[in-house]
Amino acid sequence: MAAISRFSLFEQLRPNAFNFQRGIERETLRVDKQGTLSQKPHPQALGSALTHGSITTDYSESLLEFITGVHTDTQSLLDELSELHCFTSSQLEDEMFWSGSMPSPLPAQEQIPIAQYGDSHIGRLKTIYRHGLWHRYGRKMQTIAGLHYNWSLNDSFWRQWALLNGKSGDLTDFKTDEYFGLIRSFRRHSWLLLYLFGASPAADKSFLDSVSNQLSELNDETLYAPHATSLRMSNVGYSNQAQAELFVCFNSLESYAKTLAEAIRQPYPKYEKIGVKVGEQYNQLSSSILQIENEYYSDIRPKRVAYSGEKQIHALRTRGVEYIEVRCLDVNPYLPLGVDKTQIDFIDLFLLWCMVQDHPTISAEECRQLQKNSELVAIRGRDPELEIVVNGQSRKPAELASELIDSICRFAKNIDQLKQTDDYQNACEAQRSKIATPENLLSSRVLADVKKSGSFRQFTLSRSAETMALLQQPLSEQRLKFRVNESKQSWRRQRDIEMSDQGPFEQFLANYLEQ
Repeated sequence: MAAISRFSLFEQLRPNAFNFQRGIERETLRVDKQGTLSQKPHPQALGSALTHGSITTDYSESLLEFITGVHTDTQSLLDELSELHCFTSSQLEDEMFWSGSMPSPLPAQEQIPIAQYGDSHIGRLKTIYRHGLWHRYGRKMQTIAGLHYNWSLNDSFWRQWALLNGKSGDLTDFKTDEYFGLIRSFRRHSWLLLYLFGASPAADKSFLDSVSNQLSELNDETLYAPHATSLRMSNVGYSNQAQAELFVCFNSLESYAKTLAEAIRQPYPKYEKIGVKVGEQYNQLSSSILQIENEYYSDIRPKRVAYSGEKQIHALRTRGVEYIEVRCLDVNPYLPLGVDKTQIDFIDLFLLWCMVQDHPTISAEECRQLQKNSELVAIRGRDPELEIVVNGQSRKPAELASELIDSICRFAKNIDQLKQTDDYQNACEAQRSKIATPENLLSSRVLADVKKSGSFRQFTLSRSAETMALLQQPLSEQRLKFRVNESKQSWRRQRDIEMSDQGPFEQFLANYLEQ
């Protein structure tokens, strides 16, 4: 179906189709007042990192992750995220949230604490998986923080969209196909999000064991790329040679699931040398290209809420795509929550725009080019001489971004008319002003302020201190009681899981990997 035809159908949707469902996962390192990575365990008052639904850890015991519920209202989403930040900050002793995506000054690898999840089978699995990441990629890479945006369209949208497309009955396959189409459109245009919202052009020297020829030295502490938008999303940040061999371009659920399933089964010689279980110690879950599907790094993922102990691939294959997870967003160091309403509104708009575009399948050649485009924009996006290849043509990112924004802004006008608001046009115009004045791009502002501050550490430390001051807002008695009880209940759930485990861990692991 041609894009104009899809857009014509889109114009027939009623306003109740646009109550988007979204949630946020925000990562942030715990550091002391000097910006040194915390060596303290995850605070007990924050609950069990294994079972708490809103406050947990990512790779490291020091890497907090805040997870909101699902919201149809943007302000309520930000209110919950703010409450999680405020409650957590009140439970920290002489520590702060690190405000950048690239980590604080790091100690030696072995001093970066790996997250712990207790003695249950599932808790051990989560920790062993992280040991595998350490042995494969090093611990430093896993301290990078980002912001993940979970997004789905409501039932009213799907009923109307299916009817307009001549579909009826069970819509599981239709929704899955449409989400995969959205993902393909996203992959073709995701470089735009790096260009607009990338906020990590510099890093502390301790992050790299050897200086990359892509980076310049600001001084003895700080490395930067002069035109970078997001070192986090470049090969300076997340890099993985084994995964580079995987052809995952989201042409269908079956091909996606099959490719990841094969990678989970296929041994990789370098990882075989590490060993799975050496003596009584597990080094990794397996010696395959991927231990589990979450190890595959992509800027977007199809998702389905999985049952306890269920693998994501199995959940997707049996029940279809439920939502998508955008994973290419840096934390904005100028914002206490790392994100604001204007950015959320634009991402909503961008994702719906991707949905309505024509989205043919992606060839292996195009897949490689899309990856190259993203890498180039991440490391050199503001370089006025840079060109990326789109539809076989070499284009400058700034010029192409301006054209895309024009298209997205026209789209925004339609949505605002339906919803009787101007939020989406305002969000779009805010991005247009960045493109018109490159000095206003987030990465440009960050780099200028890093240089002004003297180092990446000093800049981010200053932002972190300001953030913590803004988060010193006491919760109401009712909300504080709710959060305290939530933490206590999470410990009870962890104990229940540990008590209910049956059989040896080895059998549990084998059953899990066989799904």
